[in-house]
Amino acid sequence: MEYLIKPGKMLIILAGRHKGERYVAAAKAAGARGGTLALGRSIGGSAFLQALFLADVQQDVVLILMGEEADAVIRAVKEAGKSKKFGGTAVVVAISGMVRRGKAEEASGEACEARSKTMESGFTLITAIVNHGYADDIMAAARKAGASGGTILNARGTGTEEDVKFFGITLVPEKEMVHIVAEKEKTPGIIEAISATPNLSEPGGGIVFTQDVAEFIHLGG
Repeated sequence: MEYLIKPGKMLIILAGRHKGERYVAAAKAAGARGGTLALGRSIGGSAFLQALFLADVQQDVVLILMGEEADAVIRAVKEAGKSKKFGGTAVVVAISGMVRRGKAEEASGEACEARSKTMESGFTLITAIVNHGYADDIMAAARKAGASGGTILNARGTGTEEDVKFFGITLVPEKEMVHIVAEKEKTPGIIEAISATPNLSEPGGGIVFTQDVAEFIHLGG
């Protein structure tokens, strides 16, 4: 056995508080090796968004990395999410390379299979990582540009004193990560709006990147 870099998929589940463990259990029963559970804060406004767990409330964020078991895991999560009591939303994004143990001959066949199953959902996952305290400004700009909601996670930077001296900027250890799922046609306008916020206009203020969503899943009925 050796370590291989193989393509895969990432399942990101946004669920009500204390509901994430149910989805992790369902995913593991379907073959997933595990999952990461984080506490987020969701931003939304209308009663409709509140029903979709996209209001300004605490939220469980589950990250599950998947290989050949992806289809079975997604089916299991959809089944677990049929109960409106749990609900939430989920997206699947393609991962170009992940590290897993296996035999060398396994890599090429699985790569072809993963490429053949790539889907287009019409959605984009926009991620912004900014200094602590600026995530609400990012969300306000994004919503004015057409975003319906987003999720904020607390994070921590890894910059050292040497990094500060080298780049000539002050690195703020506490960060906030903003995840926004948006229709592809709205993505350019949202990116332009959040890039124009004062924090992202300054050196070291943050970064923004996007990923194509292979599948968008509504959980809860």
